[in-house]
Amino acid sequence: MRPLILALVVLMQALAALDSHAQPLRGRVEQRSFVGPVTGRTVNFNVYLPEGYDTSTERYPVVYHLHGIGGNQGGQQNTSVPRAFEAAHAEGLIGKVIIVFPNGYTDAFWSDSIGGDKPAETDLVLQLIPHVDASFRTIAYPGQRIIQGFSMGGFGATKTYAKFPELFAACVEYDGAIVTWQTMLQSHPDLALGIFGNDETYFDQFSPRRWSTDHAPVLRDMPPVRMVVGALVGGNRQFRDYLLARGIPVDYSETACSHSIDCLMTTSGVQSAAFIASHLRLACEPDRNRDGNIDQDDVEYVRNTVAGGENPGGLDPDVNRDGSVDQDDIAAIIHIIAGGPCP
Repeated sequence: MRPLILALVVLMQALAALDSHAQPLRGRVEQRSFVGPVTGRTVNFNVYLPEGYDTSTERYPVVYHLHGIGGNQGGQQNTSVPRAFEAAHAEGLIGKVIIVFPNGYTDAFWSDSIGGDKPAETDLVLQLIPHVDASFRTIAYPGQRIIQGFSMGGFGATKTYAKFPELFAACVEYDGAIVTWQTMLQSHPDLALGIFGNDETYFDQFSPRRWSTDHAPVLRDMPPVRMVVGALVGGNRQFRDYLLARGIPVDYSETACSHSIDCLMTTSGVQSAAFIASHLRLACEPDRNRDGNIDQDDVEYVRNTVAGGENPGGLDPDVNRDGSVDQDDIAAIIHIIAGGPCP
């Protein structure tokens, strides 16, 4: 009888966990689009806005979640991903966030197709991020911006993080399809031709491995790449070892999930949200006066704080984290606003 009782207890716990992840969203998801200033094409995306967005003036970190092959900006991810962040918020593990779901043109592997018809990377990096920061109350600062993705989106997230490390605070990939050129030729010959023109050199422009190698000195000093693995164990273990061999830190976790974003978010989404919260760089946010602009006003705000004035924003005035509040902090905020790294 004891094994049966234990099995029933485990089953009840699992059902309780599933029920907690089946609650209606407290925030909402909207469908949005705009004409991209770089491509002149319509850029489609969905956006999750947290509960209370309309009745507050608060600004929020942004999580960009990249979908898997065959998907787009919509679908079940619009529920399962926000639900995990809401659950983590309810547990006090992370504050509220905005979540953006870009459109990866079904199968572009978050690259710019060689024919120009699927500019997924350009859409995300050059058009969508600036548009979101201009259109929503984001904290428009790399230290408050996260990239994550599932399957093909895991390939895209790790590539984007490695290629543009100056844009993001951290990266999470869920069962990423971290393919090599040889894997692409074998598993997706149609995409090897249609997206990359059967050109390995062109593929390398969008390869997580290539950019992890090129930018290894920078990535070594950034937060670990979090890898949450379901069915694609072999490729993820290989990529983990590839990163570690270059001194790039990894937070690696294998689950019992199949290749399912819903399962991965249910089992590991709260832990990922806590991971993200631990790497959001709040203390050196350059928009010190919280007016939505990063400019000379922020320098004057720090200068006033250093001189003993009020600090209504509540941000740590020790910008360079040397233990004292002095002229060095003014120089540090000027450096950050000019594009320098967070101390």
